[in-house]
Amino acid sequence: MRNHQDYQPYRQALLTKEELVQLNTLEAWPVIIDTLLGWGGIVAAWIIVWVWPAWWTILGMGILIGTRYYSLFIIAHDGLHRRLFVSPRKNDLWNDLFILGAIGAITRINRTNHMQHHRRLAIPSDPDRYKYINANKVPRVSFLMFVTGLPYVFRAVNNVFFLNHHQEQRNASRAPSSQHDRQDEHYTARDLLILLSWQAALIGGLTILFGWWGYILLWLGPVYIFCFTADLVRVFCEHSQCRGDEDADLSMRLASYSSSLLERQFFAPNNMNHHIAHHLWPSIPYYKLPKAEMLIRERASIYPALEWRGSYLTHIISYWRWLPQAPGHLLNLTNS
Repeated sequence: MRNHQDYQPYRQALLTKEELVQLNTLEAWPVIIDTLLGWGGIVAAWIIVWVWPAWWTILGMGILIGTRYYSLFIIAHDGLHRRLFVSPRKNDLWNDLFILGAIGAITRINRTNHMQHHRRLAIPSDPDRYKYINANKVPRVSFLMFVTGLPYVFRAVNNVFFLNHHQEQRNASRAPSSQHDRQDEHYTARDLLILLSWQAALIGGLTILFGWWGYILLWLGPVYIFCFTADLVRVFCEHSQCRGDEDADLSMRLASYSSSLLERQFFAPNNMNHHIAHHLWPSIPYYKLPKAEMLIRERASIYPALEWRGSYLTHIISYWRWLPQAPGHLLNLTNS
C-alpha cells in the first residue's frame, strides 16, 4: 500500500523550473493587506451591529463576519505551508497572532494534519479522507448531516489538536520522531499567551458590547457556519467524484473551479478555487495561484484526470442526484 501520493509526473510536465522560481517567490504586501482587509470587514460588521442592533443587521453582519474570517483562514492555510513570509518564525508569529489564535489554533502544531493530507490525498491514510469519500455520505440523509459539519466537529478537532494517530502514521512511514519533533507537538508559554489573550478579548469584548449573545451570534456561530462548514464543503467539492471511491482514488481526485465572484466568497476566497495548482505545488502562495492555474490549464490536455468544474453548488447538486447510484447506497438497499 502506498504511503504517499506521487505528483512527480504532473510536476515535471505542467510547469517549468523557471516558472516555478517566479511563482514561488514570496511577497509580504498581499499578506499584510489581505489580513488587514479581513479584520477590517469583521470590525466594521461589529460596529454596524453596535450602532444599529436589529435582527437583520445581526444576520447580515454575521454572514460578513463568517466569510471575512474564512478569507483570513485561507491566508492561514498558506501559513500552515509556511508560505506567508520567508522566515518561518515570522510566518508562524503572523499566522498565530493575527489569524489562527482567534480560533484556538497554533501553526506549528496544527500544520501536521494538513501536511499529511497533502502527502496522502486519495490514499486511505489521509487524515482528511472522511471529507471527500462516498462511504460516509450514503444514504442522502448522511450527506445532509455531513454538510452541517455536526458529525465531524470532534473528529476535525481530534485530527488537528491531538496527534496520537499522526504519530502512528509517521512511525509507519519513517524513523521515530526526534526530540525536536516531539517538542513541536506541545504548546509553549508563547502559544498559550496568544490563545488565552484572543479568547479573553473575543468573549469579554463581545459580551461587554452586545451582551451574552454577542460572542455566540457575532463570532462563534458565523465562524462555524461560514468557515468550518464552508471549508468542509469546499474540500469535499474539490476531491469528491460521482463514482466509486476506489475508482476515484486512481485519478488523484484533483479539481479546480471557475466559480463566480459571489460564490467564491462563501466557498473559496483568496483564490482557493484554483485547487489543482495548490495541491500540485503547495509552495505557490495564494495570490499567485491564478497565474499558475492559467499555465497549467494550457498544458493539462495530457492529463485528462485533472478536472475543471464550473460551480461548487452545481457539483453539490450533481452529487446529490448521483447518490442513489453510489455503491454504498446500493449495498444499504440490498441489506435492508
